[in-house]
Amino acid sequence: MNKLFKSFSLMLTFVLILSMFSGCSQSNKNTSTNNSNSQNVSSQSKKTTIKFVVWDYSKAPEYKDIIDAFEKENPDITVEPVEIAAANYDQKLTVMLAGGDTSDVIAVKDMPSYSNYVSKNQIISLDDYIKNDNIDMKPYNGIENSLRIDGKIYGLPYRSDFWVLYYNKDIFDKAKVPYPSNDMTWDQFRELAKKLTSGSGNNQIWGAYIHTWKSAVMDWAVADKKGTLVDGNYEFLKPAYDVFLPMQNIDKSIMPLSVAKASNSSYTGVFETGKAAMLPMGTWFIGTLLTDKKAGNTNVNWSIVKAPHFPGGKAGMTFGNVTPVAINSASKNKDAAWKFVKFMGSEEAAKILARHGVMPAYRTDDVMNTYTNTEGFPSDGKDALVTESVQIEFPPDKDGAAIDQMLQEEHELIMIGQNSVDKGIAEMNKRFKEIRNQSK
Repeated sequence: MNKLFKSFSLMLTFVLILSMFSGCSQSNKNTSTNNSNSQNVSSQSKKTTIKFVVWDYSKAPEYKDIIDAFEKENPDITVEPVEIAAANYDQKLTVMLAGGDTSDVIAVKDMPSYSNYVSKNQIISLDDYIKNDNIDMKPYNGIENSLRIDGKIYGLPYRSDFWVLYYNKDIFDKAKVPYPSNDMTWDQFRELAKKLTSGSGNNQIWGAYIHTWKSAVMDWAVADKKGTLVDGNYEFLKPAYDVFLPMQNIDKSIMPLSVAKASNSSYTGVFETGKAAMLPMGTWFIGTLLTDKKAGNTNVNWSIVKAPHFPGGKAGMTFGNVTPVAINSASKNKDAAWKFVKFMGSEEAAKILARHGVMPAYRTDDVMNTYTNTEGFPSDGKDALVTESVQIEFPPDKDGAAIDQMLQEEHELIMIGQNSVDKGIAEMNKRFKEIRNQSK
């Protein structure tokens, strides 16, 4: 009986010891798990989400690629895109900012809007960030200076487009007309357009398509270095109207502006469906053509040459614009926002843009080689990208938005024949002075 009791006592002791070790092991496991969960929660709590406002995000795959690359390098930051349709981007963003929206990074669509945001203190100066991070501005080739207002820069360029001449090879081949050259005057352009115009109604093919924007006419005088659109004396615009009004009214080789507006024509639709032999347009359209051809949305056989110039000018004289990213003054995450802005303007982002056929502001030989070697880029179009000079389409100006609207209104009145060129220019000069007086 004593032996049995002793055996039982030993077994009980052994079980108790095992239980103690098991309890300790489980306790350590739970402690380890709790510590791991605590670290994960801590890591997640440190992650910053910034909002990036941009137009047509869903139609521009380059943005997603840039965001993915940025988040890979910055795992502590998440970028949330805020998409606005391109057609009413400026208007909606203006309302958002006026209402105190706290989105962090803003893609700025044009210079009048940029000037407007600066004048209302809605975006911040980036000079200190640029200086502290020792950003090399040389690859921007001076384009960043067009963003300076009173010596300060409020946006970092990520895109920088300029205008070239697109042409439809099949229309030229069918008409047995030689392709346009990289050194052509506007008079020669006009003569080509006459030869290439044919048909009527649904079978109409225009020698060229000139879009409804004022820039599609006015800024060729700017490219000729005769003045800017914020000078206040618009006499220098006459030579541009002397080219395009006769093409519209006499040669009938371009779609009338009134028809283009009434039918809500898009330059993309007109060119991609083979309704125009030539199209002066910005380099951003290259990316559109590459994407649409790849998707099977068009089979247009296209290439590009340098834009025409006026007599006395040089081949490669053109105009363009810069697209910057800025930081919202109301952002609560300015340092994280700057990291994304800096990445958007970097060589890595530039190569991503280039692979999508989007002209980056940051240009090195490697970046441009990436751009011209993109699948679908016309091999005979490379020389078109070598420019003599690129004048800014619309310089920053405190009254930029009002001046821009005024010029568009007067441009349309000239093109539809309601005002003569002389009367239209006189109205521009008069209204410019009124805008300046009202803003004093």
